Amino acid sequence: MAGISSLGVGSGVLTADIIDQLKEADKATILTPVEDKMAFNNQKQDAYTLLSSLMTTLKSSASALSYDTIFDNKTVDVSGNAEVTVDSGANVESFTLETVTLAKKDITQFGAVGSTGTAISGTGGTLTIGSYDIVYDNTTTLSDLAQSITDESNGDIEASILQTGAGEYSLVVSSSQTGADQALTISDTGDLSSNLLDVASGYQKIQNADDAEFKYNGITTTRSSNEINDLVVGLNITLKEEGDISNVDISEDTEPLMGEMQLFVDSYNSLMQNISDMTAADREEGVQGVFNGESFVRNIKNDLNSVINSIPNGQSLMNYGLDLDKNGTMSFNQSVLEEKLNEDPDAVKLFFTGGTDANGNDVTGIFESIDDKVKSYTGYGKLLSNFNDNIQSEAKNLAESYDRAQEMLNTRYAIMTQRFTAFDAMISKINSQFSSLQMMIAAEVNSKS
Repeated sequence: MAGISSLGVGSGVLTADIIDQLKEADKATILTPVEDKMAFNNQKQDAYTLLSSLMTTLKSSASALSYDTIFDNKTVDVSGNAEVTVDSGANVESFTLETVTLAKKDITQFGAVGSTGTAISGTGGTLTIGSYDIVYDNTTTLSDLAQSITDESNGDIEASILQTGAGEYSLVVSSSQTGADQALTISDTGDLSSNLLDVASGYQKIQNADDAEFKYNGITTTRSSNEINDLVVGLNITLKEEGDISNVDISEDTEPLMGEMQLFVDSYNSLMQNISDMTAADREEGVQGVFNGESFVRNIKNDLNSVINSIPNGQSLMNYGLDLDKNGTMSFNQSVLEEKLNEDPDAVKLFFTGGTDANGNDVTGIFESIDDKVKSYTGYGKLLSNFNDNIQSEAKNLAESYDRAQEMLNTRYAIMTQRFTAFDAMISKINSQFSSLQMMIAAEVNSKS
């Protein structure tokens, strides 16, 4: 009897705590390993995102260095007041520029009237400016006339009102463009000659339309505008001051090339360092890269270096200022490349970007080759994309495995909970029956005492 009562009888034995403890033990055995694999897969995804970004950055620099336009930048130094720019790739030599006359608009000031709101005519008529007819009547004010001129000419003629003194307002009209062919003739069929077209009232030609005249390397040339971009392809000139003599020195601008070379070196070093970290395995330090054992990632370094270290036609990037130390870190000596450019810029351009050599042979540029190699990894459907597909597929499979294991555990412990409940009820009933039996025995014993 004592042995039975010591079980704790009833619901105090098969409790929810026992089920929770059993479930946690099963989780540690079944779910935790899958969770660890999922966490590691997340690390792979993050590492892949970084790797892909670094490869894209390297490709950007390699691509820029593979196009010959990076050698076409120009530096323009102007000694005078003229503004001069040269488009990338333009074949323009240094030159002198003398501004004889600037291109001018045609400007005429009309006679003054006492108010902008008073009618300018007693009879009405038609004012003709150039090829435009502006009709007015005996209610038309100076403000109305100015607006009508602008509207009728669709902006080809600009009209404004200028206050020249106390109670004196003059209409000023001008061509919107410069050049001798912009000259404006003015005539009237009404009575404006009594005020607006009266010399005594202030009517006068302020400026005659004129072409720009300048000397390009001593050759006299004219244009209708002070902004000239049709003299030499890629050359843009803005004349600023009559009598100005500007000496324009045009030279190669190597700064974009040097800057892109340094970006390439920085991108390369960052990529290689991260690949080393991702594939590292140091047993003594207990450090292991997330892609340790992934030959694909490790081979990226070897694949790129095979192109970078190649020697096409007996030439190497090392001859143009790039160098790799014993640890694989790349450096760039700008002065070496500058010296090469001074010796033979066409040879540097050919080696970098490719083209046709002096013998008519097609040459593939070193950075064309590097760009093509990086392209084989980057972009949709390429090597890196396929590698990422495997990582994503692994993530999907792990998530499905986790869900199945979780469902299995939930089902198992739902059944176990039902069984515990049934067993607990049976134990409770047995305990109750045993308690009644004990009372009967105790009563019998007492009756015989």
